[in-house]
Amino acid sequence: MLYTQLFLNFQPKTELFIDMKVTVKSALFAILGVCVLIGGSAEASGLPDISPRSVPDLKVEIMDMDGRSVTLADYYGAPLLVNFWATWCPPCVAELPALERAVAILEAQSVTVLLVSVDRGGARKAVPFLEKHGVSSPEMAFDPKGALSRHLEVQGLPTTFLLSADQTEFWAFVGPFEWDMPQVQQDIQALLSQ
Repeated sequence: MLYTQLFLNFQPKTELFIDMKVTVKSALFAILGVCVLIGGSAEASGLPDISPRSVPDLKVEIMDMDGRSVTLADYYGAPLLVNFWATWCPPCVAELPALERAVAILEAQSVTVLLVSVDRGGARKAVPFLEKHGVSSPEMAFDPKGALSRHLEVQGLPTTFLLSADQTEFWAFVGPFEWDMPQVQQDIQALLSQ
């Protein structure tokens, strides 16, 4: 999977690895994207300018830490930040510490953070990996067969969804973000208060 940084100021602070086998066409698209970003009217914001998406059926089952079936609909009543990630995804791994730090801030605002691993090994693959990296605060769920990620049309990792408490509004963010930054926190609150 080719990953391109689009929001340079708000990406996780990790090294960017460049694959030297990138085609000329991909390089031209990357240059065009940077030119658009520089020439566009970018505001100082933690999250990209987005519009709410239509809310899909939230009753697709995934597994919780205990192997029980859960759905996103089970979280009705509180805003929910759902992050799809995998152990083999470098941008996902780079984003995990920011999500870990953001949990305390978001919980104070009644926002639940749910990490959904798409690793085929499910909990037996993801949990030891998270423990090794010191990630324990977010709630965890597992989508080893990709049913929920396909249903929500996840196109790349990491992808994060924000759902309003009443589950009538739904926003998608593709790529890693520094979820614990004050500006990102303000943007989340602004979206949830619309």
